[in-house]
Amino acid sequence: LADVVGLGKTIIALLVAKKFIYENGTHSKILIVFPPALEYSWRKTANDFMIDNHIKFITNGSLHKILDPDKYHYDYPPADQYDLVIVDESHKFRNDFTQRFEQLQRICKTRRSTPSENGDDRKKMILVSATPLNNSPEDIENQVYLFQDPRNSTLDIKNLQQFFKP
Repeated sequence: LADVVGLGKTIIALLVAKKFIYENGTHSKILIVFPPALEYSWRKTANDFMIDNHIKFITNGSLHKILDPDKYHYDYPPADQYDLVIVDESHKFRNDFTQRFEQLQRICKTRRSTPSENGDDRKKMILVSATPLNNSPEDIENQVYLFQDPRNSTLDIKNLQQFFKP
């Protein structure tokens, strides 16, 4: 989900999330990853749409709390409990060599413990950014790798590495 600053990406993402809850069931759990400065906006909008009881909010620097909740004694379900992950300012995850990228990728690629009715146990993703492409197509490539296998994707383009190579 990409658009310029201030045009309602948060609202659109949460409307899609609300529709997802309706389709997936009331057991749905959503993780929203955001920069600390945007916490109020996300919490207020989720409350306005009356879906905040389905959501866990976490800043983009605290992803370790989900990967090892017992170690940190935080009230975050483990990665397999989330059905949908919304990543705000996803362009901050364009570098695949950072620890934050690796943590988010592990969360996104961990299979859901409760599959959908059709048996799909893959998480659904919404990447939100005003600047998805900043330097090169590699920025988008790495964001897609957060939830796709580079050589065997579920997209129409099976080999993403080959696609992005040129």
